[in-house]
Amino acid sequence: MTIKPLPEHSLGPCELLKKGLTSSVISLFTAVFLVVFPTLSAADSSAKAYDLDQAIAVALENNRLRTISQQSMQIAEEQYQQAKSTYWPSLSLNASFQRRDEKANFEYPAQRFDLMPGMLPPVDVPAQEIDILGRDTTLYSLDMNYPLYTGGKRSSLIEQARLGVDIAAQEVRRTDLQVVQDVKRYFYAAHYTQQLEDLAEEISIAFEALRDITQAFYEGGSNSVNKLDLLQSKLAYTLASATHAELASKHASALAALAFAMGLDWRAEIRLNNPDYAVTIPQDALENLVEQALDFNPQAQQLKLAVDVYEAKIEEAASDHYPMVGLMASVGGFDNDLDGGLDTDANRNSWTLGIGVTMKLFEGGRTQHRVSAARVGRDQKEQQRLLLNESLATQIKHLFLQTHAAKQQIEITQTAVETARENRDLSSRAYQTGAVKTEKVIEANLMDALVRANHYRAKHDQALHLAEITYLLGREATE
Repeated sequence: MTIKPLPEHSLGPCELLKKGLTSSVISLFTAVFLVVFPTLSAADSSAKAYDLDQAIAVALENNRLRTISQQSMQIAEEQYQQAKSTYWPSLSLNASFQRRDEKANFEYPAQRFDLMPGMLPPVDVPAQEIDILGRDTTLYSLDMNYPLYTGGKRSSLIEQARLGVDIAAQEVRRTDLQVVQDVKRYFYAAHYTQQLEDLAEEISIAFEALRDITQAFYEGGSNSVNKLDLLQSKLAYTLASATHAELASKHASALAALAFAMGLDWRAEIRLNNPDYAVTIPQDALENLVEQALDFNPQAQQLKLAVDVYEAKIEEAASDHYPMVGLMASVGGFDNDLDGGLDTDANRNSWTLGIGVTMKLFEGGRTQHRVSAARVGRDQKEQQRLLLNESLATQIKHLFLQTHAAKQQIEITQTAVETARENRDLSSRAYQTGAVKTEKVIEANLMDALVRANHYRAKHDQALHLAEITYLLGREATE
């Protein structure tokens, strides 16, 4: 199950407020709101607070995807040990008890013996039935088999199993990186929505104060305000309050997604502790980032190992061109209820030792086709590896450009934030003296909100792009 991150540039609440303002205000209202008097909502003291590092540590300990990938590695390790067991001889102990319907015997044919020809008549010996085994027989043996030469099949299978362990290890790394990326994405989304929620709360307070001042002016008979000014101030406050409720809901959803990524119970209540964004990366680091991605990206490493797996598969398939030689040995015996016959001291216990050879002489070209298929598979994995490398380089370049574009936006909006705040404060003070109209105060507050919202969004985008770069690199981008 994957929880999608919140949209980076959601303007739903702003669109609502646009519909309720005059045309001059509509042209400015393209983001969330700002306030005249900052008043931040207090965090729920019952919710446990996490900073980014703590959230990542909890996720790496509790996230079930990580447990699943680690179990896959354990399976691969067991399969490797299973393949290595072929270096040891196999021993098997066999025992059985048998009962025949009748005793086993053989018939000694009748014979004539001429003892003293011409003096005594010949002696005729009639046919005789001789028992050789009784009805009950107990058999037991200890058998040993050991491959002496396999044409490379044994070593290739062991190499494939070893590479399977390395591939599983890369999958564990990939899962860890995915868990960290998910935590960062949801942590940044929660931080961003918290900032927007605070903005919405501030502007609802500011517009509430504006509404009360406007109503006081209107009821006091001031010539600086009219009925339209009062309606605009009431509408601005109403929509600001609705926006605050919507953004509070989005912030709660982002926290729920973060708790899920951390592997916490769905009932867990959390909040952010000292939220901040990651640092940027050097402007001339693009080539170095691409090199790091090709060297450390777990998916790229998996495809590189997959090429090696197919090399071992080629060796395995080619081994059928060679004979297989094995050593065989057995120690065993039997016990029969007949006293005599085959149940003698010489037959009762015995051992054998031998060498067996198996060689395939003709299979209609099956071995050659297996070798060819393995070679094509190797070439295919190599092309996939090259394609992934090109894709990684392109993605890194795109994210690198997006990161620095966001950095420029941060620098530009940082100055605009101070200007917009000064304009807002001057407009508010001028309104109290009747020097400006109501819509000018609303415009000044919305312009300040627009600048601050864009500033927050740029910081969020920069951190999110950097987290994505870290995921593709397989390590921290600032290392």
